[in-house]
Amino acid sequence: DINNDGSGLNDLIYIPTSSELNQMNFTSPGMATDFDNFIAQDDYLSGRRGQYAERYGATSPWVGKIDVKVLQDFNFNIKEKKQTVQLSIDILNFGNMLNSNWGVIQQPNSIQPIGVSVDAATNVPTYSFDGNLTKTYGYDTSLLSRWQMQLGLRYIF
Repeated sequence: DINNDGSGLNDLIYIPTSSELNQMNFTSPGMATDFDNFIAQDDYLSGRRGQYAERYGATSPWVGKIDVKVLQDFNFNIKEKKQTVQLSIDILNFGNMLNSNWGVIQQPNSIQPIGVSVDAATNVPTYSFDGNLTKTYGYDTSLLSRWQMQLGLRYIF
């Protein structure tokens, strides 16, 4: 709660310039450089240096998915009554079946990239940043990013 409004959940992040980063107090050496590199690799953050991030200003990368369904009816007669067996094939995220880079969801690697604590006596903030965080987004490896196929069989009488 760096602005002392009673909540640490509603504060928009300020994106410092490179010169401002050198004046900030970090918990360990090298964090300012790591945070500067993190800002530089992100188009939105690097374009907002010296400003606050806009609420909902940065969004996850676009993902497009195509699902395909193929149906085939097989008709026949039993005792003069029409009967149908329907075979279906559903391919979910068809683009990913064609190319492993298509239809893959990217999600934020961290929703709070920088930590801050404020000394109650001096009101001086101290910042922390995980240097292992080098990219804003990572690939989701769940089933939502993979192609899937299901077969169906239906008897219509």
